[in-house]
Formats: sequence, C-alpha cells, structure tokens
Amino acid sequence: MERDDKEILALKNKYGIVGFDNALTEAIQTALKVAPTDLSVLIQGESGVGKEVIPRIIHDYSLRRKKAGKYIAINCGSIPEGTIDSELFGHEKGSFTSAIGEHKGYFEVADGGTLFLDEVGELPMSTQARLLRVLETGEFLRVGSNTPQKTDVRIVAATNVNIPNAIREGRFREDLYYRLCTINIKMPPLRERGRDIVLLFRHFAALTAERYRIDTPIVLTAEAEQVI
Repeated sequence: MERDDKEILALKNKYGIVGFDNALTEAIQTALKVAPTDLSVLIQGESGVGKEVIPRIIHDYSLRRKKAGKYIAINCGSIPEGTIDSELFGHEKGSFTSAIGEHKGYFEVADGGTLFLDEVGELPMSTQARLLRVLETGEFLRVGSNTPQKTDVRIVAATNVNIPNAIREGRFREDLYYRLCTINIKMPPLRERGRDIVLLFRHFAALTAERYRIDTPIVLTAEAEQVI
C-alpha cells in the first residue's frame, strides 16, 4: 500500500532524509512495503547516498520491532578478515590463541531481530559460505564448534560493490547474491538527484553553522544554483 505524500514527508523528517527525488521516494516506499515481511533485502548504491537509513526504516516498521527484537548494524568492511567469523558467528573457548572464553556473535545476539550487514561485498569467501548457510537453514556454527545453533534473524545487507562484476571475478558467491537479493532497493546517486543537491547543501551548511557557531551559514549564489 502506497503511503501518501504527507506520510512520506513525516517519515523523511523523522529519519533526517533530505530531498524529493522520485527514485529516493520509491526506495523509501519499497522499504515500507517489505518491512512487515521477513524477506532478505539488498540495498545497492554508491558511497554517501544514505543506504544506512533504509534498514533502520525496515526494522522500525517490522513485526520484529514490535516484539522488541534488536537491530544491530555491522560494517563488514571494517572488521579484519581474521576475526570476522568470530564477530558474526561467535567462538568457543580455546578455538584460537586469544579465545580465552566463549563469545556470542552477532547472529546469536540479534536472535529475533534484524541484522544489517553494511559493505557485505567486502566479506571473505569463507565467511560468505557461512552466511549462505544461515540464509538457507537458519543455522550457524561458532568458530571451533561442530554443534549447529539456530537463529531467527532477518538479514538486510548493503553494498557499493558492483556484485555482478564481483561474481564474474570470483570475489562474491552467486548463490549468496540471489539469497540476499530477494528484494533489491537501489539508492540513487547524488549527481542524479537534481534540485535535491541544493537542499542538501543548505541542510549541511545550516548544520555546520550551528555546530561551529557561525552566525550566517554559507549560501550558494543564484548562478551556482542555476548550474546545479
């Protein structure tokens, strides 16, 4: 069911979304439509386009949120390859040198909630295989364990990587891509958002002025606005 303009504007204000571009509004509408389901979602778009707000909307308007399920966001690109499996799936005591005790991973902690995997295109191939198992069976293995554990987690992922290219180059699993991309939401690049660029400039100029106690925010000249 499509939300009317007033509802969408209220939602944009709630989440600090600036702009009226049609593609941006379509991405928000899609997020609201899929929120009540448990479908996996893949958000694609360039760096800096605001992909991280979409999973937050999806969780907040989901049944998982109503049942007090957790929302956890992880930047997969910022976790070293040697520890990513432990961070996501946990580990058993003694499973590696520094494992002095057992550790719950994000899939265990977020049980019943939503897990946002940002920069999912940066995951190592071995971790991709573990993630695929979770999506297919709802099961995972802690590092150093042979005992499967169940988890009920909804996965929302995001990437700025061209996944089809990564698949051709052997850097991303095709089967995982199709599991993640049950619903595909594309965030438009800033350069294609027309007058939104002016609105964003004014927004960030006002925030900067407030933060640094500048009496008069920087403004664009009429000529500059015409160029944009």
